[in-house]
Amino acid sequence: MAKKIQNKNYEKTPSVSFYDDQEIKKEILKEIQKYKTGSKDEKSKKITLESINYYLKPLLKYKKYLEIVYVYGSAISKGESSDIDVMIIANDVEGVNDFAVDLIEKDCGMIEENARKKEGYKFHFQPVKLLSKWWHLLIEGEPWIISSLKNTHIFFDKNNLIKEIQGYIAKNLLYNREEKTEKLIQRSDNSIVKNRQVLLQSVSLLANATTEAAQILFLFNNKLILNRKRIAQELILFKNSIGQENIDTYIQIIDLEEKIEHGTLSEFTCSNLDYYAKKIKNFINAVEMIISQQNSNKEEKENK
Repeated sequence: MAKKIQNKNYEKTPSVSFYDDQEIKKEILKEIQKYKTGSKDEKSKKITLESINYYLKPLLKYKKYLEIVYVYGSAISKGESSDIDVMIIANDVEGVNDFAVDLIEKDCGMIEENARKKEGYKFHFQPVKLLSKWWHLLIEGEPWIISSLKNTHIFFDKNNLIKEIQGYIAKNLLYNREEKTEKLIQRSDNSIVKNRQVLLQSVSLLANATTEAAQILFLFNNKLILNRKRIAQELILFKNSIGQENIDTYIQIIDLEEKIEHGTLSEFTCSNLDYYAKKIKNFINAVEMIISQQNSNKEEKENK
């Protein structure tokens, strides 16, 4: 039995009258309309550096742990309030602990909520970065870290690192355009390789599922067959009940897996995966129907 969920707050919530319900619906419709058209107020709303400093001020109580806090992106380049990106770097060299990081991130959440409720500003805090990790990304020429430093508002910088680093970036001393492009291409290639690995692994999973279904069918007929090619041969005995198309599906999927094992499969796409997943589902359904029919026949004989 599922565990009953108790919600004391829900039990105390007063029922909403028909009038209130209609008013809520009107407000929702207004918000939807604003979202579709974009209100003039939101379009023209800007954020100032003074406002940014005001909302970030609570973070200063963590000076002991902080190394750098800066704002970057469209909030600085265009004064847009819809996406105020903030980077916080904690000094792990001087012993920042997990508890302190949790407190900082908790306050970041409160800043996000207060700014949204009071002014409609949308602060977006990156997870707190440790100085050693951030410095490593910087030296490695991590593209988004480099980009974030090109146009910034420095709220807190204990050792004036940001301006010094920006000088190095301007002179291409930390990285150059070719290195950045190479990193992006490498990342793209890695993503493609990972996606292909997942796709090819899915073929193995499909082949295993189909083989297990066939083996269960044979076990109901007092046969234990482990070799996949022999399974394909034995399935011919069930041609009339399972269908030639489903037998062909099994042969195709084990052939695909064999090609993967030998590295001879030239292409396999998501569309191919969908195609074989549907066909294998049909195969398994056919096997289940045969087993169900066999069980029914067995019960009839026992009853007689």
